[in-house]
Amino acid sequence: MSAPGCSSFPPSVGRLKPKNVRLLSFNACGLTSNVLELKKCMSENSIDIAFVQETYLKPNRPKACSIAGYVQLRPDKTYSSKGGTALYYRRSLHCGPINIPPLTNMEVTGCRLAMTGQSTLVIVSVYFPSPKRLLRRDLRALFALGDAVILFADFNCKNIRWGCPSNNYNGIKLADRLDFGIIVPSTSTCFPHVVTHRPSTIDILTKGVALNFNSIETIHGLTSDHRPVILKWDLPTAGSIPSVKLLIIKSVDRA
Repeated sequence: MSAPGCSSFPPSVGRLKPKNVRLLSFNACGLTSNVLELKKCMSENSIDIAFVQETYLKPNRPKACSIAGYVQLRPDKTYSSKGGTALYYRRSLHCGPINIPPLTNMEVTGCRLAMTGQSTLVIVSVYFPSPKRLLRRDLRALFALGDAVILFADFNCKNIRWGCPSNNYNGIKLADRLDFGIIVPSTSTCFPHVVTHRPSTIDILTKGVALNFNSIETIHGLTSDHRPVILKWDLPTAGSIPSVKLLIIKSVDRA
């Protein structure tokens, strides 16, 4: 599939409702040039769903960058040479595309995932270009997609609350918008080609998610100034603490 399509699940025969998932987020800075590396990375790390930002893909090549064993969702852009988002999920999963309402300043691709012992998750890949303003109505529209929502995003937001030395407008707006906890990976995920831009990490926002957050790690080996991030989630155990409402794991920090 090459477009978000309807929000219904595919036929359920043979589909799995997992108890845990392995998720990968990656800003590709052009997916065509590194899709083979991404495919290898997904295979080696047993990734269930991958979220890609800045694909640069166009609708005249609807089957470009497909990966065997995965359904590809990608609402390509026609009006810009850059940007774009995509999502890959295992064909074996009880997963399907979801309709996204019109947004003003965000580019997104989303899906619904049914899990054993957990309400259906809505998971969205988001790209937010840095020159644009963060609009609360865009965030509200995404969080209204379900009771449990995860946004894998490149938000380009700076705020001292998640480890930046200073704030920018969008970072202040994001911090003011929601009550959140903060988890930061031990290593940066973005190493800009411009030497005056400092390394940064990646943004993940969640609402109403009852999965346990087990680990987050950055990995090496893909051709981009952004390193992929892998998250591992599973069902909460008795007495475990539910996930926080909002996780910030990326802030762009430019000198």
